[in-house]
Amino acid sequence: MKAALSGGARGLLAAQRWIMFLSCALIIVGLFSEVVLRYAFGTSILGMNELIVIPALWMYFIGASYASQQRSHISANVLQVYLRGERARATLRLVTAVISLGLALVFTWWGMLYLVSSAERGGTSSVFGLPLLLSQSAVTCGFVLMTLYGVGDVVSALRDMRAAGGRPESAPRTQGEEGGD
Repeated sequence: MKAALSGGARGLLAAQRWIMFLSCALIIVGLFSEVVLRYAFGTSILGMNELIVIPALWMYFIGASYASQQRSHISANVLQVYLRGERARATLRLVTAVISLGLALVFTWWGMLYLVSSAERGGTSSVFGLPLLLSQSAVTCGFVLMTLYGVGDVVSALRDMRAAGGRPESAPRTQGEEGGD
């Protein structure tokens, strides 16, 4: 089971990397062609901006979820520097993971509401008539992935907490615990 889950997680990360790569390539090709046409030939492609928005949103939100999984997103861990002991640091990681998961759940819910509302309205882009769901679904997809990775972070923080002893440094030992852990 764990190997299958691990393989599925690797496959998901590989898919995210491909989505980010293809999105970046499409953005670069679109912007490059627009610049060449505008400055070399004095014309432009009508609606290129609405075409570029689709891969841009996918790149942003899949990139954000990928950074969340890799733990390479921006964070300010100032408090961790001042904490003494592994248990205190593990507690901070757990609290941070729980807060992050709570926020991810709220944003995922809002993303779902946004997607449902957009589907009900059925909007399309102005030039090409592309469904707005093509770009707007990236928001929900990114937040769903961030929530999944947030659950993983909470589980990992709970394991760290258990490995660190599971109780704050200053908690007194009860009778019978003096013998060691």
